[in-house]
Amino acid sequence: MFSCMCIVCSNDQAACGCCLMQKQMERMELVFNVTTKEMSQQLMNSKMTLNNIKNNRSAFSVALNNEKTLTCFGPMTEDRRVPYKYIFLNLGDSYNAQTGIFTAPSSGVYSLAATVYSLSPLDLPQATCAQLQVNGVAVAPLIEKNGLDSEDSSTVVIARHLKAGDQVSVSLLKGCNICDDTSHYNTFTGFLLYAAETA
Repeated sequence: MFSCMCIVCSNDQAACGCCLMQKQMERMELVFNVTTKEMSQQLMNSKMTLNNIKNNRSAFSVALNNEKTLTCFGPMTEDRRVPYKYIFLNLGDSYNAQTGIFTAPSSGVYSLAATVYSLSPLDLPQATCAQLQVNGVAVAPLIEKNGLDSEDSSTVVIARHLKAGDQVSVSLLKGCNICDDTSHYNTFTGFLLYAAETA
């Protein structure tokens, strides 16, 4: 940045012009510095927001199995958590295939869905019965009892506020069974709609 001696303008018109130009440049430099600082802050805030969104991404979709032949789970003599083994998607790694449990990584409103399907010989009673559970408590039933055919199915879709650490699963009720193969009739899906600390 250049410098000039600011003297009384009436004594030297050239010096006066130089002085005015220097003051104008100082003002421009000040505005530039303030604007640059504000833009840097906005960029930092945007990066933090994007990182927060990435860290809170959560979605999973699983099926009972991926067997070539129809394979059933159940019936059992007691209620049993369904172990969905085939994973389509597990964004955020919050679904555990060993336990069949989805653990909410952050508080928010989630979309949760489950479909159950069963098959049995025509001469045997048929019942598809399971329930969607949060922390071991039933929140939505999946029940169809139709003695007129050998197939039963049921689907439930809900929106539910979950707190970080809440566990979601599907429980097969005693006496019931579900069957699956590469058609993936039995699915369990959930994803974060939006983050929220309170319901």
